[in-house]
Amino acid sequence: MSQTSTVPGLAYLPAKKNPKTAAKFLEARKKIDGAEGLWRIGNKLYDLETFAKSHPGGAEWIRLTKGTDITELFESHHITDKAERLLPKFYVREAATPRSVPLTFSSDGFYRTFKRRAAEALKSVNFHRPSTTTNLIADSLAAMTFILSLAGAFTNSFAIIIFASIFLTWTTVAAHNYFHMRDNFRMYYFDLSMISSKDWRITHVMSHHMYTNTIWDYEIYAFEPFLQWMPRKDKSYLATLISKIISPIAWMVLFIMEGLKRYYSVFKEYGVFEFRDFVPFFFPLTMSLLAPNIFVALKLWLIMILISSAIFGMIGFNAAHHHPDIFHDGDIYRNDLDWGLLEMDAVRDREVIDDSIILAITHFGSHTLHHLLPTVDHHYLSLCVPAFLQTCKEFGVSSDKWTQWELLKGQFRQLSRTEVKKNFR
Repeated sequence: MSQTSTVPGLAYLPAKKNPKTAAKFLEARKKIDGAEGLWRIGNKLYDLETFAKSHPGGAEWIRLTKGTDITELFESHHITDKAERLLPKFYVREAATPRSVPLTFSSDGFYRTFKRRAAEALKSVNFHRPSTTTNLIADSLAAMTFILSLAGAFTNSFAIIIFASIFLTWTTVAAHNYFHMRDNFRMYYFDLSMISSKDWRITHVMSHHMYTNTIWDYEIYAFEPFLQWMPRKDKSYLATLISKIISPIAWMVLFIMEGLKRYYSVFKEYGVFEFRDFVPFFFPLTMSLLAPNIFVALKLWLIMILISSAIFGMIGFNAAHHHPDIFHDGDIYRNDLDWGLLEMDAVRDREVIDDSIILAITHFGSHTLHHLLPTVDHHYLSLCVPAFLQTCKEFGVSSDKWTQWELLKGQFRQLSRTEVKKNFR
């Protein structure tokens, strides 16, 4: 990957040493963010240590981000101005260095204009908590996964395990809705897949969501050099062909590789074994109670993980971000550095999937609104659509939707894209 970004001023992030982990992303941020061991928002430093335990979203968000610039996280995770009004209580001093991130949040810019309208649209619901609808969907998916996994183990049935794999995938995707929010038990459904909800709060929320399709996006740089979505002139035909061939393999081993990384981090980087780190063992342990023997249980569980991972990868890698007409770092960036416009440039919505809450929560739907309002439950995002369309029209930004087939084809085309583009949305 190139060490320079075409997003003006975005500094190289020294987090690419193998194994590429969530902890390394945070350590790299601490080295270049100029937060001086505190929490940086804009050009001001704050001490949030005493606030961690009372933080409505949970202490983990505060403790993980200590020593980093949390400007983008703060802006996108607080829809109202309540948190902003609390900040002066924790102010320490002005930062000594300029921000390493050039993205802006002007009061009259795209993002803050939309956020004000979204807050108004959401005032009739408790958007700080998940809806009954999404809770019912997530719990039903988790229950079905559990029932099918036990039935498959008891009957030693490969066919039933396939269905268990599908439901495990849907449960994992649905759980993604929850680890974005305040601490809650449903976010641990995500850990059933072997992927760490803690690591993904870092790599997905703090990296991918905040700096989508840039050199700071973990979900791009973690797969290099095997998958290269950034437009590069030095891509060879053979390299791109290999990338396209191994893509499905990457999908299939994603859960296992993420599982290995999580326990590497637990023992080598975090030094703490948490409750969530026991969760991945739930299925193999319960399946072994009903299977003919423990080896059958482990075999069926491994098959379930591989199939589920393949489906999860197919959904996730082709959901919203990779297509030749979507911005990727290396392309010519727009002059307006508003953070919301970066999200608009690097995300696309889908027809059909976005029109159903069940499809949306199990297939990473309503993707643009979710990037702009990551802590809002998927069920409530539809309330913000009029505000979103109004703001897009006002700022001359397209709100078009694509088909899933277009994005699937586009993802493979993007792997071989070498030319630089501009004017994405």
